[in-house]
Formats: sequence, structure tokens, C-alpha cells
Amino acid sequence: MRKIIKKYVKSIVMIGILLLVCDFLSALPPYIVKQVVDIDFTREDIIAIILSFIFIYISIHLGRLLFQYIRDVAINKTICKILRDIRKKLFDKILDFKMITFNKYNSSELYTRLTSDVDNLFELFFGFLYDILSNVFYIVFMIIMMFVANINLAIIGTITIALIFVIVYKFTKVLGNLNNEILKKRDKEHKEFSELYNKSKLTYLFRLQNKNVNKMNNLFYSELKIREKYIFIHTFPYWIIAMIQAIGIYAILYYALNINIGISLGSIYLVLCYTKECKTPLEEICNQLEELQTCINSYKRIKVLLNETEKENIESGNYIENLNRRY
Repeated sequence: MRKIIKKYVKSIVMIGILLLVCDFLSALPPYIVKQVVDIDFTREDIIAIILSFIFIYISIHLGRLLFQYIRDVAINKTICKILRDIRKKLFDKILDFKMITFNKYNSSELYTRLTSDVDNLFELFFGFLYDILSNVFYIVFMIIMMFVANINLAIIGTITIALIFVIVYKFTKVLGNLNNEILKKRDKEHKEFSELYNKSKLTYLFRLQNKNVNKMNNLFYSELKIREKYIFIHTFPYWIIAMIQAIGIYAILYYALNINIGISLGSIYLVLCYTKECKTPLEEICNQLEELQTCINSYKRIKVLLNETEKENIESGNYIENLNRRY
């Protein structure tokens, strides 16, 4: 696996650079707005300055769209090439298995490794590169911009962002565990329903209808209780996050308007904007971290097959052309 990834190190480095450029351009517009807000509007050349900032603002957005397109193409091409090589190596490895090795795996397992598990690797690479790294870079650039504007306000904004991340991460882990419980309940329901369907004649013969209905209703009810808990926990963090953001915004405004009144209006706007914008990328990071666990499990299952050392000696067999057969 490492050898395959090493083949595309240059492409991965280029993708990393494109991610940095795109996230920097995404974090830049509020800083341009800050500069406009802090302009001395009594200057004689104010119109030319504003027009220049408008040109810069539009250029940043156009450049971001261009680099995002190049980034997305590079990510998809590189990942598809990596997965193509992994699938080919895995298929060749299975062809070299000894017959005794096939006894360790059933056909559905091998088919799943070649299809679903390899497809999950796409989510592993794409999710890591596109969602996690991109959002991490974006948040880092936001924090840097805040410190460039004003150190004290940036400290308040960074503390607010850190608290929001902790809340989102904790609740995302709880939701992930509840989702696994729901999936287990659904598997049990499917198993029970399949058994009841296959034994329908016995159900009618021994008059077990009410008993089986109660059994299924109990399973459905237990799943419903978990889903109700899931919905509550999924909704509850938004109130906490909104409260933390409100406290952070109040602290920023209180400091800027009462403690250090020399802070420019543009700096206040910049820190407030980034403090409010941090919620979405933080949620995407935490959600992707939970989803990556499934992809990592697929990677481990594929690695087990690739680590098989015994090979079949295909030269020990007979060629069909050498077999004499009468009809």
C-alpha cells in the first residue's frame, strides 16, 4: 500500500499546496472588507481606493473558483489512480492465493474487499484531503487573520472557537455511538423478520401471531427510543454553540468598546465574522472524523488480504491443450 502511495507523492504535495491556496483565498474576503471599513473616507482619492478594493475582492473570488476547480480535478484524478492500483494489486493477490487460503474467506468477503471496501478508501482519501485538511487550513488561516487584526480580540475569538470545537466533537462522538446502536437494532430487526417470514407456517400452526407481533413491536420500540435520543442530542448542541458564540461576541464587543476603545471598527468586524464562521467547518471536521472510522476498518480488511504470504504455484498445473479427451 505504501509503495502505491509513494508513486503519487508529487501529486499529493501539489494537492496540499492547492488546498492551502484555496483556503487562504476563502479566508481573505473578510480581511478585505476590514480594510474597506477602516478607510479614511475624507481622502480625496477615496473613489479610486474603493474601486481598487472592489477589483481585489472580485479577483480573490474568481481566483478561488479557479484554484478550487484545479484542486478538485487533481484530487479526483490522483485518488482514482491510487484506488485503481490498489484494486489491481488486490485482485492479483487474490489470484495468487493457494487453494487452502480460500478456505479462510468466503466469496462474499472477497467480493466486498474488491468493491465496497476499495470504494470506502475513496471516502478515506477524499474525506481526509477535501474535508478535514481543507477545513483545518481554513480555520488556521481565520485565526491567523484575527491575530493580524488584533491580538487581544484574537485570543477571545480563538478561545470561543476552541470551546465550540470541544462541544461539537463530544456530541459528534455520542451521535456516532447512537448511530451504531441504531444499525445494530436494524440488523436484529431484519434477522428476526427474516426468521418469522421463513417460519410463517409454524406461526399459523401454533398460533404465534400475537407473540411474534409483540416481539417485533418491542424491537421497533427500542429502536424508536434510541432515535428519539439521537434527535434530542443532535439538536441540543446548537443551543450550547449559540450561547458560546453569543458570549464570545459579547466579550469581543465589551473589550473593544469599554477596555480598549482604540481598536478599529474593521478589526472588530473581522474577529466577529470569523468567530461566527467557525461553526460550519468545525462540524464538517467532526462529522468526517466519525465517518472515517468505517473507511479505516475497510483499509484494515484490505491490508489483511495484502499481507497474505502464501502463493499458489500456477506452473505446477497442466495446460488444457495437453489433455486428451474423447467425446
